[in-house]
Amino acid sequence: MAEEQLDRQTDARAASGSATPLLRRKAQAGREEQQARAMSLQKAMRLTLAKVADDLFGMAMATLAVRLEERAGGGLDGLFDPAALMMLLDGPNGQRGAVSFDSALVGGLIQQQTMGQVLADPGGSPRVLTATDAAICVPFLDALLTRSATLPEVPGERQWLEGYQFGARAEDPRLVLMALEAPAYRIMHVSIDIAGGLRQGQMTLCLPLGSAAGSPPMDPQAGEEAKPGPKLLMDNVLALNADLNIALARLKLPLRDLGAWKAGDVLPLPGSRFESVSVLTMAGRSVATGALGQVAGQRAVRLTRRAAPLMQPRRRASDRAELDLPEVQFDRRGADQAEVAPQVDPAAKGPSPEVPPRPADEGAVLPGPSSLPDLPDLPDMSDLPGFGAEDELPELPKRDAG
Repeated sequence: MAEEQLDRQTDARAASGSATPLLRRKAQAGREEQQARAMSLQKAMRLTLAKVADDLFGMAMATLAVRLEERAGGGLDGLFDPAALMMLLDGPNGQRGAVSFDSALVGGLIQQQTMGQVLADPGGSPRVLTATDAAICVPFLDALLTRSATLPEVPGERQWLEGYQFGARAEDPRLVLMALEAPAYRIMHVSIDIAGGLRQGQMTLCLPLGSAAGSPPMDPQAGEEAKPGPKLLMDNVLALNADLNIALARLKLPLRDLGAWKAGDVLPLPGSRFESVSVLTMAGRSVATGALGQVAGQRAVRLTRRAAPLMQPRRRASDRAELDLPEVQFDRRGADQAEVAPQVDPAAKGPSPEVPPRPADEGAVLPGPSSLPDLPDLPDMSDLPGFGAEDELPELPKRDAG
């Protein structure tokens, strides 16, 4: 009798929904157990980091903490430390990622590969990391990315890590941000224990988020030929904005008139015409002319003529045909080979006799002193001050030399 009453009460609770929380708790416990056994990004990085360090260098590494965050492509400022070793990663379909190792992690990898042991961090200001440091860290980085990409169970997490490898070292955080062009990124911060607590390093991994940063979907009927290539620097430069000014007229005023301007003054614009305006760069150089009007209620300029390009001076032999100048022959003979051109008498029927050339060493002969005429005597100027006997200078006293 008591058992039948207990069964009826159980059925009543099930019918009224009071058993739902019990089932929910059981399901939640099952999900937590499944998630504990599942291979997530954090767990994949923990296992792979220790395994790669031991297999490659016989080095003890352990992950202390793994933190994930997501940022927009324009919100990566301050992510990379200028003192860290920054490296760009090449990914599938021309995608770009980045990773940074701090000086403690780089120093531990170098010491293990060169000395076979890791020393404690001496502290102080870190040294400037070089391309040689990057070359030493590349095997560890590539093996870490390759092995960890195969472990996560969620396809999206595997896709986030797949296909990335070392591309180039970046010397400045600004260069890293210029190379990262995806709209969204997932960032993994990894704190690493090195050699049983002798050092603690930091690794920051920044990769594009799934298809948001990937290339446009390919046409399945187009095949591999439709796969878009990576963006070139020219494509990025041509996509930059260029600000232009439209000038109706140019006006020159004295500085005193300009300082006397006030609200309500009217400025005369001589020669201003809406059908002939100038298109200027921000530096003031004219690039084209056009007509000012409107299109769909908005101001617009229709270009009518492009500014003539600047002419380069013509100096090469290939430009001789365009110079329109006569040919000039230069006489490169020496003085001893020069000849006097024959003089032609217009009245004579034939050319005049040739004048023999004068030897080059034959110079003009000057007359001797005896053949020059005598000069007249100078007048007596003793009466002038300074020329008389009383104006003679006194004798200087004698001094013994030495």
